[in-house]
Amino acid sequence: MTTVNGQIPSDILGKHISEISVTYSNSGGDMYTIIMSNEYLGKQYNNIYVSTDKKEIVQNFSIYIDEIIDRQFYDLMIKEYGEPEVIYKAGEIISQEKTKTYDDGLKMQSTTSTLKECTFEESPLFIIWNKEEYDIEVGLGNENDTFKKTRITFGKGPLTNFQN
Repeated sequence: MTTVNGQIPSDILGKHISEISVTYSNSGGDMYTIIMSNEYLGKQYNNIYVSTDKKEIVQNFSIYIDEIIDRQFYDLMIKEYGEPEVIYKAGEIISQEKTKTYDDGLKMQSTTSTLKECTFEESPLFIIWNKEEYDIEVGLGNENDTFKKTRITFGKGPLTNFQN
């Protein structure tokens, strides 16, 4: 497994999962984990999460950074990959579930909204680069939410076919 700039193993894309040293898989067999610690553009990540298709060919992999990226990190990504194709924030709310309170005091509510193009300064949810070898999708958590991480997916991610 080689890495881009010593950080990301892009050569696993398109390979059969048997060619990759994975640590464990889920019961469905389409999600795998490579347990490792490394840095990506100066930010620490632990583990690589690999997704395959029905033929067990790697379609994408994700890393999680334990913080919401800031402008400095975003600028490093631009330096590495160029300007992104699109940046999205939450747009018009389509539906909102009633808040559920659990026994441990945790409160959860689900909101579905449209996506609207924006700039980095407008608190984006997603940033997307379409590169020749693979796409890069950055999913940002929200300071007001329990998910205060950044997910970076390389390969064919969930928003690949969403773009205009």
